[in-house]
Amino acid sequence: MTARPGLELPPVTPVNTIEQETTPLLGQENSNDDLETQRNDSVSESQHEQTERSVFGIISVLLIGVFVSQADTTLVFATYAHITSEFIRLGGGSWIDGSWIVTSFGLATCATQPMYGRLSQIFGRKPILQMSYLLFLIGTAIAGLARNMIQMIIGRVIQGAGSAGMVSMVSILLTDLVPLHEVAAYRSYVNIFSTVGRSCGGLIGGYLTQTIGWRWAFIGQCPLLLLSIVLVWWKLEEPQHEVELKQSVWTKLKRIDFIGAFFMSVAILACITAFDLGSKKANTSVLITLIVIGVSAGALFALTEKFWAKEPIFPLELLGQHAVITSYSIMFIQTGIQVALMFLVPLYFQVTANASMGEAGAHLVPAVFGNTLGGLAVGAWIKRTGRYKPPTILASMSAMLCFSLLLVLWRGHTSTAGSLVIFFGGCASGMANSAVFVGLTAGVEKHQMAIATTGMYLSSNIAMVAGVSAASAIFQSALRSNLHRALGRMVGGDEIAGRVLADVAYVQTLHGGLRRLVIRAFVASFRRTFSVQIALASMALVIGVFSRQKKITR
Repeated sequence: MTARPGLELPPVTPVNTIEQETTPLLGQENSNDDLETQRNDSVSESQHEQTERSVFGIISVLLIGVFVSQADTTLVFATYAHITSEFIRLGGGSWIDGSWIVTSFGLATCATQPMYGRLSQIFGRKPILQMSYLLFLIGTAIAGLARNMIQMIIGRVIQGAGSAGMVSMVSILLTDLVPLHEVAAYRSYVNIFSTVGRSCGGLIGGYLTQTIGWRWAFIGQCPLLLLSIVLVWWKLEEPQHEVELKQSVWTKLKRIDFIGAFFMSVAILACITAFDLGSKKANTSVLITLIVIGVSAGALFALTEKFWAKEPIFPLELLGQHAVITSYSIMFIQTGIQVALMFLVPLYFQVTANASMGEAGAHLVPAVFGNTLGGLAVGAWIKRTGRYKPPTILASMSAMLCFSLLLVLWRGHTSTAGSLVIFFGGCASGMANSAVFVGLTAGVEKHQMAIATTGMYLSSNIAMVAGVSAASAIFQSALRSNLHRALGRMVGGDEIAGRVLADVAYVQTLHGGLRRLVIRAFVASFRRTFSVQIALASMALVIGVFSRQKKITR
């Protein structure tokens, strides 16, 4: 038999001679097509696996920066008192409150956070990420080499501005690099590195301060930051549009909404500072001045964005979108609840169990595990089902369960098993971080994702300040009232109450019936603060129930 031109027939064997002669040639063509399809599928799967490995490699590089920036936060908590004492001995800024080493970083982060979204659209993700690394590196070096408090605070401000981009740009890049149904899974990895960084930072800072000096706690970060800059330059490839390639740096600079950015930063700084000082019963005239400045700057920012800015630093129409409002609100509440938990738990064990600071801090470990497991579980759930609303609701319910158990079980004599209930609080935060982020990215247009993401980080950063300040104010107010009620009729009761309010460590020097009265006042104050957290978690639950679900497909 002669084969048709262009069609290659398989070799004929004696056993199958009749079958081969009677088999239609069209069937043979279909067989070849099936083989070709299988080859294409195999190649496609291989390319997909290669792409996944490439993306995972890039994300791994970015996670180094996340770890360093988050570790630095708690590292400073462990070292700032020692730094302040050294500068006071050297006469280098004894008139400045040492807490500004911490506060200046947070204020700079909040003030610059919303800008990164628009800047990454104008200049590209890669240059802005490298700029944030460079800022953090410069600030870290200045802090490590500082000779007085002013230099230290300048370094911390520059660090804060860099940290804002190091974390938020990773989330922006996630939405660029991976499909939406996989974002939550990768987001959970970011959450793990953030949690581990915050957990290790205090230990590393304390150890280095006690051994080779606090300066190495800062200088030691510089090699890692340099490595991150090099790896980002090497590994991260970002396609540029033809229009972007043709634009000069000067043209791009002219696109930046500098006026809007200025008014927005002033409004954020004034309002956060007013809130923080308000919780510490600062001078009323100072608070009023800050509020007036904040409101005025906010109004000018809104006018600038609405009528003058061609490319607003943060478009106001975003705040009218359902996904944005619900995501920002839930993230604000969940973050505030989480930091309140981190503030209250060590304090509870210091007072009721005479625990040292290290021992009291160790009681936060269950929350850290909960945060990690909650994020991983939600990432896997969303990847499999494409649904993010159920874990958003479950996160609020988990937070409510946590504080309800604290309200019932923590009465001054807490067992080891009883201390494990904060696992649910950490789990709530981990679930919310992954689910809410996916809900936000699913609910906005592609070109709005970068700006919307930085706005979510801003709401989270503000909540960190507001959460601690509000919890502290509520607790102190309740404690003052409860101590007056318990000790008011005792001889010297007011003096004892004043010393307790001024220094928690004083409680550890009390004994017998007096100690029991003071502990009872503390427990009642904790319970009131827990009740407020339950109410806040209930608000997040209601918002989650009324949020919208958009099915994510593969």
